[in-house]
Amino acid sequence: MKKIILFALLLIIANACFSQQTIPAPTLTNQDYLKKSKNKKKIALIMLGGGATLILTGMIFPKGEVIHESFGGPDYKNDGMKGDLYFFGALSMLGSIPFFISSHHNKKMAAAISFKNEPVPLINKNNLVYHSIPTLNIKIKL
Repeated sequence: MKKIILFALLLIIANACFSQQTIPAPTLTNQDYLKKSKNKKKIALIMLGGGATLILTGMIFPKGEVIHESFGGPDYKNDGMKGDLYFFGALSMLGSIPFFISSHHNKKMAAAISFKNEPVPLINKNNLVYHSIPTLNIKIKL
């Protein structure tokens, strides 16, 4: 009986002390979406360029000495290394595709709601003067 009471008391204390609080998710602004878009596009371009570099290195890399002859043709010393360079280059290039897609999605989210300063013609003492007025642009899909 003492164990059950002690366990129940410990459970109540633990629940009161270490409970998680629900915090609303932070809303992202237009600048946040643009920053995420630029970062993801930069990552995607680095992966694409790195993959292309690996593939070109595999093409330029010499075959090396003939190890042994087989029915499919001779096996060279550096065939394994060249195959690895091709494989990881192609893998890197394919891995950049989701980053390009995510970058485009974040850019569209930033463009959906944006603030711009629009020039508006106003009459000031018989003259036409252009003033910039902040406007809210919202894109709606139809």
